[in-house]
Amino acid sequence: MKDICLFISDQHAGQVQGYAGDQWIRTPNLDRIAAEGTAMMNAYTPFPICVPARMAMMSGQYASRAHVLNNKCALDSNRATFVHCLSASGYATTLCGRMHFVGPDQRHGFQKRIAGDITQIYHNRPAAIAEERGVHDKTLQGSPTCLQLIGGGNSPTLEFDRYVVEHALEYLAHSYEQPQFLCVGTYGPHHPYVAPKDLFEYYYNKIDVPVKSFDYPPHPAVIKKILEDRDPEIVRAVRAAYYGMVEFEDEQVGKVYDAFQAYLKRNHREGLFIYVSDHGDHAGYRGYYGKNTFYEPSAHIPMLFAGDGLSAGRRIQGSASLLDIGPTVCEAAEAMSLPEADGVSLWKTLCGEPDDLERTIVSEVCDRIGGAEGLISGKMAKWKNYKLIHYVNYDADDVLYDVAADPDESTNIIAEHPDICLLYTSPSPRDRQKSRMPSSA
Repeated sequence: MKDICLFISDQHAGQVQGYAGDQWIRTPNLDRIAAEGTAMMNAYTPFPICVPARMAMMSGQYASRAHVLNNKCALDSNRATFVHCLSASGYATTLCGRMHFVGPDQRHGFQKRIAGDITQIYHNRPAAIAEERGVHDKTLQGSPTCLQLIGGGNSPTLEFDRYVVEHALEYLAHSYEQPQFLCVGTYGPHHPYVAPKDLFEYYYNKIDVPVKSFDYPPHPAVIKKILEDRDPEIVRAVRAAYYGMVEFEDEQVGKVYDAFQAYLKRNHREGLFIYVSDHGDHAGYRGYYGKNTFYEPSAHIPMLFAGDGLSAGRRIQGSASLLDIGPTVCEAAEAMSLPEADGVSLWKTLCGEPDDLERTIVSEVCDRIGGAEGLISGKMAKWKNYKLIHYVNYDADDVLYDVAADPDESTNIIAEHPDICLLYTSPSPRDRQKSRMPSSA
């Protein structure tokens, strides 16, 4: 059995990393982990909103199967998670910080929790954060309030992440007989868009304003549920703050990674370190903010693995999903398998087997916009370079992008590949995820 440390951030877009090719961001620690391990270059969230994405990861099942479709839904305590599998297999399972559990059950398989969460409407917000470090009350998605705080300075997000990492480092300074699974959950780089002052100023003078993206054709389903502001000064400030927050987050990841390596060396143990985020952030792309769409800044996530037996500097191009974390961790730990999982284990691929370039990845959304229109639900299918986006009751507005040739997703090429729409004849996301796109695509 190997010790495992999973570091999950909140709202980190997969493209905003140095090793991923971003020309402005400084992420020396994530770049180092990628150099020492393996990067999944085409990893996606199963649901571009916090709670559904995280509960999908925990259960290994699509949010629609786990019945968690928005940030107010709780995962059923009777539903197995991959952490239950680890606990049943002899692991000590510890949660440090954020997992965004909703409701009184704040464990879902974790045996103990050494740092609480931040979101104040739920059951376990640390008193120190609320009373000493400020109430985090201006971040409701879809509200103009997420743009009310932009700039350089300090914020409850930054303080919370320092608090979480401090507790993780303290935990890793000790030795344990049982094999360990430590999950470290931070809140950055989630808005409010406030970065340390020096980082905000650094990026403000360098970052671009993606003006061209403001004119890309909007999907009619998306424009009804996403915050828009295309003022160039707002966009520049948001992007400077977001990039600064990513660099700050990179520093926190580096601290935990180094402490975990020191723990392994001190105890003569083998280990596996994983970095991932639940979804991304538009940060002004198309004039949008937050997440909740299938565009690359929202849906494409970072996913890194480093540890004993894994290749150094490997880049895997086959598609992966946040759903795969549980099955992968269970196989790596030689633990019991996660039952009825929609995700698949990446472990054999990480250990050297060829990656599956034919795999189809599915992501979902289901969002209430109010009024007579009610819910807007949709799905994304990613296969090779192609991304197909479909919303219920918007059949004529389906879009297909070649994200390799057109990474900005500016041009709908569905007229050139009508047969790819056949993917949606499958009855469920689970079937689609395991299917193959038409060979003529």
